[in-house]
Amino acid sequence: MRGKSGRRWVVAAVALVAAGLAGAAAFYNIPAFHQLVHPHGGDESAGGGGSGKEAGQYTCPMHPFIVSDRPGACPICGMALVPKSSMASSLTDNAAASIGAVSMSPAQRLMANVATAKTEWREFSLETSASGKVSWDERMLATVPARFGGRIERLHVDFTGTRVVKGQPLLEIYSPDLVASQREYLLAREGVERLKDSPYEDARRMSSRLLEAARARLKLWGVTDAQIAGLERSGEPGLVSTVYAPASGVVTERLVSAGQYVAEGAPLFNIADPARVWVQAEIYETEIGRVPVGTPAIVTTEAWPGREFRGRASFVDPFLDPGTRTARVRVELPNPGGLLKPEMFVRVAFRGRKGRALAVPDTAVLVTGERAMVWTEVSPNVFEPRTVRVGHRSGDFFEVLSGLSEGETVATSAGFLIDSESQLRSGSADPHAGHGAAEGANAPPAAPAAAPAGIAPGGHDGHGGK
Repeated sequence: MRGKSGRRWVVAAVALVAAGLAGAAAFYNIPAFHQLVHPHGGDESAGGGGSGKEAGQYTCPMHPFIVSDRPGACPICGMALVPKSSMASSLTDNAAASIGAVSMSPAQRLMANVATAKTEWREFSLETSASGKVSWDERMLATVPARFGGRIERLHVDFTGTRVVKGQPLLEIYSPDLVASQREYLLAREGVERLKDSPYEDARRMSSRLLEAARARLKLWGVTDAQIAGLERSGEPGLVSTVYAPASGVVTERLVSAGQYVAEGAPLFNIADPARVWVQAEIYETEIGRVPVGTPAIVTTEAWPGREFRGRASFVDPFLDPGTRTARVRVELPNPGGLLKPEMFVRVAFRGRKGRALAVPDTAVLVTGERAMVWTEVSPNVFEPRTVRVGHRSGDFFEVLSGLSEGETVATSAGFLIDSESQLRSGSADPHAGHGAAEGANAPPAAPAAAPAGIAPGGHDGHGGK
């Protein structure tokens, strides 16, 4: 019983599979199975020519391998089937000989949503965005050193961040060496007074030279003319000397404290003028050519929304950071009111201009491996592939270096659909072969085109064959 029941199930399964294959073959017009299902063929045996067959057949404009003997809908994309006779190629003999050329009817073009544009000369603007950080202008920094060794007696500026002006007292320092130098100056001045009526000219000259030497030593140690005048009036050396700010700005570092001993040359304060700052922007190595020195820059920061700070690129580092593969571009900016603070993060937009250049919409360029190509409309509804070389990108346009001339028409949408149709009709792994000459004499050798992403062989985007 089990044997008979099992054989019945096998027979039934085979019958179902055969019926399914026959039905599918009849619908898709597969010749071998179609002959089995329709051994007498109807229209197929009646006519003797291929045109007679096509006159009663229907096909999908997007999937021409779908053929039916009755109108209906494409089982893949759902589009209405059209008479196959209306799908006859409109290529001329010369155009048909061109591998990869695609011709379509106006209805096909409308359904594929093919849009075109002409190549034209445009004002090419190169814009590059980068992140950056504010820093002090190194040329606006000043260090206050100890001109002589001694002990800090008093601090007039005792915390970091204090704003100072040039000539403002910073601290007072006691130095035995400075006291001794003041005494020498006073003694030399007394010698000049005593010898001014001397009949010996050499003695008068020597006393004058000693006074000049003593005065020069005080000047080298930072004693001002006003302090020297006060020394002359008092006739007594001062026990402490005041150190004054050499420039206006903000105290960025206080390096000493009251009561501390310092040696000659030791730094006391660091002062920075915030009237001008630098912005160090980081750009990738592929963008270095877009930002030469002098490129206008607009700096924005979240600290001051809606406010723009304008400057120019003044320096590009001659080396790359090996970790980030970026180069720093310095932007010099005026800083009214000190709004930009060092270490503040900012965004920098470099607005470089290249002038007029032949341009094509970026949607028209298809990158196939090592090459870039476009589909050009050589005659109404006839498209041929063209290998091109493109340069910089600005907005929605690519700069065209070679491969196209002004006024040529290119497909700006449905380029991948045209490319797939070309592969389907030519049956070639590389429908763009033979078109490398358009790239110019210095073009790289042609490489096989990669299958477009998301498109199955023989199908279109979103309509992969089943």
